[in-house]
Amino acid sequence: MASAKAAYFEQEEAHLASGKGSDCSLSKEGEQHGSTTALNKRSMVLDEETFEDQFLRCHVCKDRFSPARMPKLLPCHHSFCSVCITTLYMTETQQRQNLTPAFRAMPSAVTIHCPACRASFVTTEENLQKLPTDHRVVQLMDFVRHTDRYTVTFCSKHRLQPLNFFCEPCVKPVCRDCTVLDHKESSGHLVMDLEEALNKYTPVLDSAIHEMETESISLEEKRVALGTALKALDKQRQELLEQLHTTFNRLRQTLMEREKDLEQLVHKEVDKEKAKLDEKCQQLSARRETLQDHTKTLKTAKEDCNVEEMFRIHQEVRDYRAGPPMKVREVDDGLMTSFSINMRDESLMMSRIGNFGDLTSRVEATCPRVRSVRPFTMRSVSSSTTSSTAHH
Repeated sequence: MASAKAAYFEQEEAHLASGKGSDCSLSKEGEQHGSTTALNKRSMVLDEETFEDQFLRCHVCKDRFSPARMPKLLPCHHSFCSVCITTLYMTETQQRQNLTPAFRAMPSAVTIHCPACRASFVTTEENLQKLPTDHRVVQLMDFVRHTDRYTVTFCSKHRLQPLNFFCEPCVKPVCRDCTVLDHKESSGHLVMDLEEALNKYTPVLDSAIHEMETESISLEEKRVALGTALKALDKQRQELLEQLHTTFNRLRQTLMEREKDLEQLVHKEVDKEKAKLDEKCQQLSARRETLQDHTKTLKTAKEDCNVEEMFRIHQEVRDYRAGPPMKVREVDDGLMTSFSINMRDESLMMSRIGNFGDLTSRVEATCPRVRSVRPFTMRSVSSSTTSSTAHH
């Protein structure tokens, strides 16, 4: 990439129209030759930094010409800013003041040497103010001020050729040489002007950015919902444990071992559910971060008019999002897993203390729409079942 200033000179449409109308039997090769000729005349690209250093800056102080530093033309036809010329005059005047009194009495005219060619001329302070302004430089300043600036992307294959065109089948910006060598219409390539391609595909890119931003917001909302569910599970665990301890305190001597078994069961099942939600949170965060990175990079490329980077990233995003959307049951379907302790009649359980109590998980609908169409799903988990599963 190179920063440049360009002035476009469009070919007259009437001339092209008359050329096409006068000879309808032009061959495809002739059309390509005419297209190549038009490409050669399409734009004039100037190196902005070199142009500015050469014509728009004072060669003494290196500052840019401005209303406060107007370019003044010396008799030798070299131009310098008014501030530098005044400084040269003041320096020569100061040196005269340092001479003997005889020289001080002489007229105030001093000799100034041109910093470029060393040509000398005699002037007074009054005549210095009458030096003519270099209107050529002023016109160039006006030209630059009224000329659009933009960033030119050069072809990586053909040196110093700007990417002014777009090959639609290849989804790739190309230069003039590419259209003649590698992306010929006779080979099935459809080449259009880059500006036309931008007008055509910018809405597609905007739509992709909007979709990714919308999905990113949705992923964040789901992540927040899962975070709330995690806190609810922690609260529920505390409530379950308090209920469990209250019951077993009355049966402490007989139920000590059973209480420990159920404690382990509560921790295991809640942690298992938390692990599932944690894994889903990590997946959501990873996908959201990837989408944010793609969105940021695509925005930056769009703002910089980096066409090649825009279409490359857009293609990556399309491939990345080609799969099915990420579904989270707890948020999308509103189905959350919860647990409760089932306590049977204590008097009856005294004789069955060995198998007293179990842990039941229940999937609850968290939104009215899902609650009205989906029944609760219940699952009873006992320590004996867990133990047998562990043995297997």
